Amino acid sequence: MFGVVLWSDDKDGKAVIWCEDHRNLAFYKQESACEAEETFAPGDLVEFDLREENNLRLAVDPSLVAPHEFPAIAHDLKSASAGLRKKIRLPAEPVTPDRRVLRLRPRGPAASAQLPRICLTS
Repeated sequence: MFGVVLWSDDKDGKAVIWCEDHRNLAFYKQESACEAEETFAPGDLVEFDLREENNLRLAVDPSLVAPHEFPAIAHDLKSASAGLRKKIRLPAEPVTPDRRVLRLRPRGPAASAQLPRICLTS
């Protein structure tokens, strides 16, 4: 599998990798303090075997494919998630117990547009 390193710690030989399948992140920890093992930096493109253990995805035998291929990836993801948090927080009317309908009220230019009602199912 291919992935991009989001965070790394050279001292402890650890890294967190965003995987090409866009599922959960993979974690890497050096098995030994051997000098021959590679260290990774945020933005590096790596290839590795994936193993799942106790609901964790572990990167096994990673190798560097391209150093600094995505140097701003961690910053870009933080910026994108900050924008999403702002957009998600919409004021809502309480759910009516008899009809279980929630009406969303948008902000900004879309506020004047009539939005359909969203029916909740159990």
